[in-house]
Amino acid sequence: MKVLLSSTRFAGGLYYRAAEPGRAVNEAGLGVEVTLTYGLATTMDGPVSDESSSVVSVDAQGADAVVLQLPKTKAALEMLRLLQAQGVAVIVELDDLMSGLSYGHMSYSTLRHFNVASWSAACAREADLVTVSTPALLAEYAKHGRGVVIPNAIPRRIAELPPAYERDPETVTVGWTGSVGGHPYDLQTMESGLQQGLDRGRRPSRFMILGQAMDAQQRLHLPEPPLEVPWKNTVDEYLTALGELFDVGIAPLRLDRFNEAKSWLKPMEYAARGVFAIRANTAEYDRFGIGMRAKKPRDWADHIARAIDDPDRRREIAARNREVVLAEHLDEHTTPLWADAWHRALDNRVRSQRIGA
Repeated sequence: MKVLLSSTRFAGGLYYRAAEPGRAVNEAGLGVEVTLTYGLATTMDGPVSDESSSVVSVDAQGADAVVLQLPKTKAALEMLRLLQAQGVAVIVELDDLMSGLSYGHMSYSTLRHFNVASWSAACAREADLVTVSTPALLAEYAKHGRGVVIPNAIPRRIAELPPAYERDPETVTVGWTGSVGGHPYDLQTMESGLQQGLDRGRRPSRFMILGQAMDAQQRLHLPEPPLEVPWKNTVDEYLTALGELFDVGIAPLRLDRFNEAKSWLKPMEYAARGVFAIRANTAEYDRFGIGMRAKKPRDWADHIARAIDDPDRRREIAARNREVVLAEHLDEHTTPLWADAWHRALDNRVRSQRIGA
């Protein structure tokens, strides 16, 4: 079976939901040949810049199935229909609840202007199969029953890097990864809990952001700016740095539709790299079962302060969490799920053609 995977350019989604699954399936010898591409070769009946132009042909490159990762345009829906008319199965891969994006998100206006949520939902409705990372996304995008949850997973090469808990730091680094512009309300859910935890800890500590701090100091009412380490060039470099920089990792989330549909990715990254994790109380984070749960600012303060002052406990819990990732949440554990999903999509396409014949 040949699968053509048309990916997004967003680094995280490309890595976890396209490039790494494709690599793992190719290496597993499951009889599935995956080719990764950005975009598909198409012919339009007018200028691309003209919104009234339509796709009249699309090249599947001989694939039996095509994966459209995060389709979000009228053209994507037209490509889907043309591919199906050729007998090619189309899988729609979605990892975010596009209709639930927060108003304060830096991409909110753009996504609303281009009607991204509607086009993504339309593609999901007509797909031969929808793949998602969480049950909440499955309920949103696969009401027709043609969907499967494939959780995010970590490459073994990352999980086997020297873990953070092997260090004995003089100053404990409490870290968060992300861009404040992409998480406009999440850090504030801790209120004063972060600073209280840092203040109550008897050992030296500091707060660091791997990504884009922007106005985090003001949002968290910190006495000084957090240390900021810019994004790395690749996800592998980012994950390597995370374990080299952080001792304690925090994952706060505001409880809203978008975040409640998010996967357990951030706590999983922390756990894989041996970083002691403290996280919000979303259903998906609870389902993952790793990390200290924090519901209130007081919880954040208590967990942070204790993590700073009790290095033996911090190391013990971080090591235990890393073992869970190694045992249950590596690429090799989800590889059969990806291959089975693509085969299922092809079966659905064949069945649909027989019914329509």
